[in-house]
Amino acid sequence: MLDVAGADGADRRAEWPAGRRPGLAEVAHQTRALRRALSRFGAAFPVFFAVVTIAVSSAIGQPLRGSVDLVELGLWTLGTLLLLTPFAAALAVMLGARRGGLVWTTALIYSVLAGTLGLCVDLGVLGTDPQSASLSFVSALVVQVIVLAPVCAAVAFLVRIVSESTRLRATGKNFDNR
Repeated sequence: MLDVAGADGADRRAEWPAGRRPGLAEVAHQTRALRRALSRFGAAFPVFFAVVTIAVSSAIGQPLRGSVDLVELGLWTLGTLLLLTPFAAALAVMLGARRGGLVWTTALIYSVLAGTLGLCVDLGVLGTDPQSASLSFVSALVVQVIVLAPVCAAVAFLVRIVSESTRLRATGKNFDNR
């Protein structure tokens, strides 16, 4: 009697032999479709989060309700532009960087993290009164700009060091013999 499952499994070669981790080239090859999709549509993330921020700010501030007060409209516009700072910065970096590169990817990750945080705050603020909403918006902006931006930059710096080290190790060089 033959063990069909065993015979079938024996014919298939393991993708990565036991005890061996995949190399960067193998991982890059397997994630090519995802990386292409992200590089094509990645700049839409900061734009999406900016539109959501404007929509929530408009719903709370209602700048064009009834008679238009120019001072109130001006303050709302300045406040909304301030809230758009993380997304405008991420979009500017993404448009200036090499698409799919480390800087571009870092800006994408930053915009997704900042946007997710902003979206959570936006959803929480919709049920509160407008006076306490401004404190929540400012707190979220501080976390987005003062905390998340340096953390994303530091992680990108560490990724660069690790990838450089891996590349040098693969070529048989060390840091002293570049």
